Amino acid sequence: MKRWNNLGTMVLIAILAAPWLRPAETITISGGPSDVGYNAGSVARFYAWVKGAETGTPAAVVFADIQYVGTTAVASVEMDRKGEPGPAGTRFEAAWPIPADAPTGLYSVTVHVEEKSSGQTLASKKLRAFGVYRKLARIVSVKLDKTFYDVGEPIECEVAVENLTDHDLSALRVEFSNANYPWISTFAPGATSPEEANPELALRVLRDNMTVPAHGVVTIPMMAAGTAAFLQGQQVAVLGAGGPARHFKTPPPEVDHYTVALWDSGRSLLYDMQFSPFAVVRGSGRDPRKPYSYNFTHAYNSDIDYTKYREFYPPSEISRAITLDHSHTLLRRGDLVPVKGSVKNPTQEEWKNLELRGEITDTAGHSLHETSVLSGFDLAPGESHAFDADAGSVAEKTAPGAYRLRLTLRPAGEATLARAEIELAVNDLPSSVLVFCPHEDDEHAYAGLIRAAAEAGIPIHVVVFTGGDVGACERYYSRPCGPNEAREFGMVRMEETSEALEHIGLARDNLIFLGLPDGGSQDIWFKHRNSSDPFFSVYLAVDHAPYEDILKPNLPYSRDAVIDITKELITKYRPALIALPHPDERHVDHRTANWFVVKAADELLKAHGLDPATVIWADEAYGAGGYKPAPYHYERVAIHLSSEAAALKQEMGWIYQSQDGNINEGMRKTSSELPREEIHLRITDWQEHEGWNE
Repeated sequence: MKRWNNLGTMVLIAILAAPWLRPAETITISGGPSDVGYNAGSVARFYAWVKGAETGTPAAVVFADIQYVGTTAVASVEMDRKGEPGPAGTRFEAAWPIPADAPTGLYSVTVHVEEKSSGQTLASKKLRAFGVYRKLARIVSVKLDKTFYDVGEPIECEVAVENLTDHDLSALRVEFSNANYPWISTFAPGATSPEEANPELALRVLRDNMTVPAHGVVTIPMMAAGTAAFLQGQQVAVLGAGGPARHFKTPPPEVDHYTVALWDSGRSLLYDMQFSPFAVVRGSGRDPRKPYSYNFTHAYNSDIDYTKYREFYPPSEISRAITLDHSHTLLRRGDLVPVKGSVKNPTQEEWKNLELRGEITDTAGHSLHETSVLSGFDLAPGESHAFDADAGSVAEKTAPGAYRLRLTLRPAGEATLARAEIELAVNDLPSSVLVFCPHEDDEHAYAGLIRAAAEAGIPIHVVVFTGGDVGACERYYSRPCGPNEAREFGMVRMEETSEALEHIGLARDNLIFLGLPDGGSQDIWFKHRNSSDPFFSVYLAVDHAPYEDILKPNLPYSRDAVIDITKELITKYRPALIALPHPDERHVDHRTANWFVVKAADELLKAHGLDPATVIWADEAYGAGGYKPAPYHYERVAIHLSSEAAALKQEMGWIYQSQDGNINEGMRKTSSELPREEIHLRITDWQEHEGWNE
């Protein structure tokens, strides 16, 4: 028996199920696909546990309904009963041969139980979705000749390439380079080749015009591939003891890895990319010679400070008697200054007729406003009293910047019993904000702005363009990443960003993921302008977004689709401020995220769908390079942070565990060390340079 409608050439397997259900009983269904994704042309397998009926009742069958998300066509595969009912129910299984030309992206699975005679659906349950990718070839192993290299020493590498198709693949090119990620580049005007565009890549071709037979593996034997050099660290100039003379200190050892890429001979199609095992590079005169790797909290034990983290806030902000709530410390002009917390009598004597006074001062200690927060109360030994009041409002003439709220507790007319302080910051904020980020963790650049908007109750939404599927995927799984690992890793990073933004006060409902491919934005911009010709991601091996919990599953990886959905978001939220990466950043996803949004804003502006007064900011998170500089003019703007906001921003960095969150935690700073400003650049003439990056 076969059932389908409008799914083209899809071949469906159907297996008869024995009668077993009583329709009147409650039926529960659980299960899912046996893997998170499958290569086009292979077989997808599904299982389901169905519970809630006895054997010997009217005949029924179980179907797995398969649908490419965003379309209406459904393939229904009848499932085969496996064994006798058990505590979990009766197990059913099915297999679906995926057509070789099936569209790549996200597929949903719904299992439904149907009465055989009438076709009536008795129960149904949507299960976990799965991805379909198209991977033609992969790098199955990368080996280095050893682990430890002195600077200048040759590196040898062995690479094995597998053909996943049923026909020979020819004209393949295998490259070795120093780049962890080739799409993070150094700008070189007029470059005509990858080597010329970024000499630091030290790119070397290991094999050109290589042929790999159908379903075969070709191994390139150990051969010279590069030269050990310090990739992360830099030589440090140090003043000589005699005065102005300078010498160079040898950098500490570092842990590096290298990129192997599999291309077609014209470097137009990237089949696969993998990273080498970690190698330790060190100067011959360096002692100690062994650093820790990225999986450790500290790169060196000498980084550990056993005292500086004992108290985060300075002593002036800590009191045995006054405890303050730090949840609202970022203010606007006109806002009430909240004072919330509790006072406690830690002594053995009774405190009578107490008054708690609040004074707002600037950073130089000049008093701006003083008021009574709480008065006329007593505290017995050990007794506490909670308060929730205000210390007046922020005057309209108050300049943006840092301020302090000082509290003193004393009996009327007598000496002070206790003091405490809390930092405040005042900012000019827009009426609404929309932040666009290239990857998960790039929202960190705007954490102060996000926190300030959240505290003020200003509408704010954050959009993340890519799924971050490449960044440290191999390290996370301790193996080379295929499409399934890349997709799951993207979901790991999405969850990290959700948790990090929750930590600074942004609700998950205000966070939007688009699921674009990590590293693919520039090709989408320049080479894949139409949805009919989407970009094909090397890691995900798809050309449509394969994620379930994103704004639009199966979003085409094309410029028109990205700009259209960006316009939809701007139109929906109508932000007074749009916050972006810098248009010149050296990571292609970063600068192109800016280009996508400004292009969308330009089109909306021409169609009278955007307020011309909309403000656009760029951040300074990354260095410049990789393309001609943008022609814009900029004005420096600052978001001022309190110590609490600065602490929250630092702590959110620890949540990105897949991106060195543990090392960031090991490098944590005390209150006095954290910056109190977040610097951005207002693009003053973004409306005036349309087409500069075409």
